[in-house]
Amino acid sequence: MQNTQKPIFGNPLTILVVEDNVVDRKVLEKMISESSENHHRIKTAGSFKTACEILEKNGVDVVVLDLNLPDSEGMTTLTELNERFPKAAIVVNTGAYEDDVGLKTMGMGAQDFIVKGKYQAYGVNKAIYYARERKRFELELQEAYERLQETQSQLIQAEKMNVVGRLASGVAHEVKNPLATILFGVTYLSEKLNYNDEKISLTLKSLRESANRANEIITDLLDFASLSRLNKKEENINVIIEKAIELISYQITKQKIKLVKEFASPSLLATLDRNRVEQVLVNLFLNAVQAMSQGGELKIKTSLQVSDEKNKDFPAGTKVAVVEVEDAGCGIPEENLNKIFDPFFTTKRAVGGVGLGLAVARNIAQMHQGKLSVSNRPQGGVKAILSLKV
Repeated sequence: MQNTQKPIFGNPLTILVVEDNVVDRKVLEKMISESSENHHRIKTAGSFKTACEILEKNGVDVVVLDLNLPDSEGMTTLTELNERFPKAAIVVNTGAYEDDVGLKTMGMGAQDFIVKGKYQAYGVNKAIYYARERKRFELELQEAYERLQETQSQLIQAEKMNVVGRLASGVAHEVKNPLATILFGVTYLSEKLNYNDEKISLTLKSLRESANRANEIITDLLDFASLSRLNKKEENINVIIEKAIELISYQITKQKIKLVKEFASPSLLATLDRNRVEQVLVNLFLNAVQAMSQGGELKIKTSLQVSDEKNKDFPAGTKVAVVEVEDAGCGIPEENLNKIFDPFFTTKRAVGGVGLGLAVARNIAQMHQGKLSVSNRPQGGVKAILSLKV
């Protein structure tokens, strides 16, 4: 006795049939509709351009794709569709007696294939569902791989920072005492020697400035080496931002920077180390100001957000305080973007830059179980985002 029960593979799907042959298209529509008790939503396209327009405007679970269309031929059809819509599951609809072509397409991004002239309702429906599942597993695997890479990168960076921190601490302590002696000697000579001698006066001034600059670098090194100590309590981030702005108000006024503040509410509370977060903000604000030597707009925006499953940095449902800092400066050269958080990397060495500012800032964010990211804005300039758990 023949089994007439219709197979059920799962929930209804949105399926796009891309086929320029009207007969083949109608056959596929009929088979997809009749081969399942689920009421699929079927869309059709007779050209590659129309298919792309549909995919851009609508969510589609599976694309049943003819490789040879009026405006696209062969494997190019598959590769271009895959590049433009990497999350779409694709079942290639090959020509008669082209099983070998179908197998080849599965190595080029398709999840399954069917052969014209050999359609079977059950087989078509099964290919569509299997393609959707294979694509889902593929995307999950890719996401897991990216998380693994990110974790590996974080572990390497953490170990690098640990080693550099210990080295920096040792060097800083060894240099600080001799430096204090030099500063004491310069101060003593300044008081004892005749200031009427211009050369002596300039020499002592230069020595004092150089020693003070060296002392600032040593302080940065000690800062870098002591990030494990945090004094955390509930603070208003908006208030910390105002204090950080006040500390660099001279530079903002001097360079004629237009300051724009967009605070989500009068208070944005989070548990943090006030001084450390202020240090991060001052660094970000100064970088933005220095990038706009000819003036420009510095925009500071705060918001309270709730992370979702797409956010890889915080568990879903976590409340996150976000500070966005945008400038209209020259931006960061693409080849330097992946280096900006490396200790001692700087493009400002000629003007006294040490290359610890962003390294320290990111470490502070991570010590708060938060994140600091920096990227170029499409319209020019840089956008830095500091995210902290509330």
